Amino acid sequence: MTKENKIQHLINSLDLIPDCSGCGMRWSTGDYECPHCGNDLDEKLRSWAEKTVGELSSQD
Repeated sequence: MTKENKIQHLINSLDLIPDCSGCGMRWSTGDYECPHCGNDLDEKLRSWAEKTVGELSSQD
């Protein structure tokens, strides 16, 4: 997979970031806490990033 394809895959994956488990609010670029209820989203973001990196690595 080319670098450009990896970039596009990651951009397309932004819709897969899980909603806040506290209130259902969607994540926005740059947020690490839910803007609606203040729940910490770090664990969910890390999980999403690990999955995405794994998918990209398996396509090399």
